[in-house]
Formats: sequence, C-alpha cells, structure tokens
Amino acid sequence: MNGTVEASPAMTRLDATIGSSSRIQVFSMLMSSRVVVCSGLFARLRLFLSLTVFWLLQVGCATSNETVVELRPATPQLLAGFWEVDYSRSDNLNEQLSSIARRVQREAARRARAAEDGRPFIASALPNSNELVTLARLTEVITEPTLLEIYQDDSQVRIKRDNSFALNCAVLTGATGFSQTVDVVGAQRCGWDADQLLFELQLFEGLKVSHRFSISQSNDALLMTTIVKTTSSAYPFRVNQYFTRYDPADLGYRCERTLSRGTVCTTRKESP
Repeated sequence: MNGTVEASPAMTRLDATIGSSSRIQVFSMLMSSRVVVCSGLFARLRLFLSLTVFWLLQVGCATSNETVVELRPATPQLLAGFWEVDYSRSDNLNEQLSSIARRVQREAARRARAAEDGRPFIASALPNSNELVTLARLTEVITEPTLLEIYQDDSQVRIKRDNSFALNCAVLTGATGFSQTVDVVGAQRCGWDADQLLFELQLFEGLKVSHRFSISQSNDALLMTTIVKTTSSAYPFRVNQYFTRYDPADLGYRCERTLSRGTVCTTRKESP
C-alpha cells in the first residue's frame, strides 16, 4: 500500500457517534487484543506476499452466514484465457469502506438509544475506524492483482495472478464436492458450485477469504467476487471485480486501484 488512508467523513462521524465512554465499553477487548493481533498479522501478510509463499495473503481476524456448507451439482464452465480487470464495472473499495462505516455508525446510534431507554440487547462489539481501515487494506492487498491467466483441463484449474500467488484447484469432470487441503497457514477448499468456481480459505488466526469466479453467457466477461470477513465482526468486505479478455501481446499499459491514490495507469516498456 502506498501513502496513508485519510478518514472519510463517515469514518469521522463513526468515531464521534461511538464516543469515548461508549468506546471503552464496546471496544475494550478489541483494543487490548484484536487490534494488536491484526496489526501483527498485517505485517506478516506483507512479508509473505513479497515472498509469494502460501495463501497468507489473507490475514486478520473470519466467519459469516455466507459460508458454503455444501456445493450445488457441478456444471463446469470454460474459464481459460487471459483476463484484465475492468475498473469501470468493478467495485470501488473506498466507497465500500465509507458505506460500511455509515452502517456501523447507524448501528452504534441505535445501540446508544437502546441503552438510554434501558432496553437490553445482545450484540457483538462494533469495529472502530482503525479496524475498518485495517481490514480494508487487507482487502486491497487480496484484490490487488489486475491480470489473470487461467489454465484449465479435466483435472485442474490454475489461476495465475500478476504479482501474487496462483489459485489451484483439483477438479474432476462430473464430480461434485470440495477439494480440500490443510497446511501450516490454514485450511483451503475449492470446487465447482453449480457453474461457479469457488475458493475458500480459513486461516488458523480466524480470517476467512473466499473467491468466486463466474463467466458471462457470451464468454467474454469474468466476475470474481471476493469476501473478506472476521469471526468477531458482522461487517465483511465484499468486492466484485469484472475482467475482460485481452491479448497479452497487445497490452501496452498497466493500471491499479488503491485506497490512497485511486486508479493509476502506467505504460509498459517494450522489450528491446
């Protein structure tokens, strides 16, 4: 990540709404443990990403009702080819961060009113602005690749991503169910969920990340939906990225979108 992320108006209002006294009650456990853990995990994330080892790209703190328990009957689609992200159709992470901050702010205000009225309620702790920004930065790293090269045959799908690790899934024609692996980082599973290819990673630290790939009927657009979520928060980040086919020999530029700089494009140097 380059530069720093400035707090949006929604993030500022979030901190103001929560208030110092309420924050002590709501975030005491988080500030003493989870924030420290997330900061350490974020540092480890950048280290493992630079080494391009394992799936530790997704670290932090995950679980949600969107977890897939059983896959639908497989109807594999042909995803193979070269794909380039289409920023005009893809989600903007800054906008999503502001949207989640507004939701947290509304929930904090609702809880404050309930407390004033003496109405009891049971709910998990709300994240503060620093925690939301940390998770947004992790999501930014996870969704950073802008180019995909997909290889596919009857036994596997391999998705190479620029400046990142590859996603690999062992699949069998006509088979339904997850292919699962477990290593020192966590548990990974993948498989065809109807006509969509699904990857899920559950880290031992608690973060869960999923990537879901689906292709258009015209076979010229690919959608990758990434969900990054934590066990202790009901506010996951969900990012839709659209990709279009491209010829790698004709690509003369490269673009990237970051939280701090927005979308920036640079030209590629031609090989001598």
